[in-house]
Amino acid sequence: MPRKTVPEKKKTAGVKVTRQKEGRAISVAEFLALKKPKGDLLLDVDGEVVSLTSLDRVYWPEEKLIKFDLLSYYIRIGPFILPFLKDRPAILQRYPRGIKAPMFFQQDLESAPAFIKTVRLTNQEGRELNYAVFTTLGSMLHFVNQGNIEQHPWHSTIKHLDKPDYFMLDLDPKQAPWENVLRVALVCKEVLDELGMPAFPKTSGSSGIHIYIPLKPNMAFGKVAAIAEALATEVAQRAPQIATVQRSLAKRQKQQVYVDAMQNARGKTIAAVFSARAKAGATVSMPLTWKQVEKGVKISDFTIQNVPALSVKLLNSWQNFFAQAQLLKL
Repeated sequence: MPRKTVPEKKKTAGVKVTRQKEGRAISVAEFLALKKPKGDLLLDVDGEVVSLTSLDRVYWPEEKLIKFDLLSYYIRIGPFILPFLKDRPAILQRYPRGIKAPMFFQQDLESAPAFIKTVRLTNQEGRELNYAVFTTLGSMLHFVNQGNIEQHPWHSTIKHLDKPDYFMLDLDPKQAPWENVLRVALVCKEVLDELGMPAFPKTSGSSGIHIYIPLKPNMAFGKVAAIAEALATEVAQRAPQIATVQRSLAKRQKQQVYVDAMQNARGKTIAAVFSARAKAGATVSMPLTWKQVEKGVKISDFTIQNVPALSVKLLNSWQNFFAQAQLLKL
């Protein structure tokens, strides 16, 4: 049956509800079964009607992957990625014409469908903005339809905005060989094991490895960031030949991996686990086991084309992430 239009009304201050297009909304199963997807349609996702547009727009030219392929990936991986997005403000990085065209950031929403939740926050420059919030699969697909290839959630939920429930170390190789990234990751694990802190590795989907530590949200961002910086320094001191906390690329040795703890400040984000990346190959930021790190996993092993078909065991490697949350004490 045709959907009725939604009357325009205010959401959060400054955010207006957009009018819903009329027409039949197809089911998720019907969407995934499309043989020659193109143009626009309405998708019913658990009762939320998402307007999808330009399904045949090319997002990865070399791989010949289109917007439909990206949307299909997120539908299939939804049960695995949503626990790491739900109730978190989003910083949208929009690639409306694909990875080869200009990208722009969007933090302040002016309008959105009625089912999109927003929260008014003060950003790092002191401006009050209306942030989008991940809530459901429908909300994520709405952002993806707008060109949000990557999903960048805050490190905190709207329930505890000023207290993160994880922190992370970003192992950034730049010119260093991939083998050194893997070695530094294992040094990180050694340090965290000694402290009794569970560590969860994932590929960045770009060039490095991210190591996440789940937390109970009891400590402010600044204090958590200081702990992350201390851990990064310890890792660099244990493996000075291959690891550094030197931010200046010119001052690093080529074989050194930068152990970056700077992304733990309030309002900073990083690509979520299972997020697609706007990179050649349509790679994914893939959760890993430490055994995979030891064996020599590669960034290119995981793409939007092959990840949904991986075994449930691999997809669930982070299933106990929040259950192992630590209570930090200074």
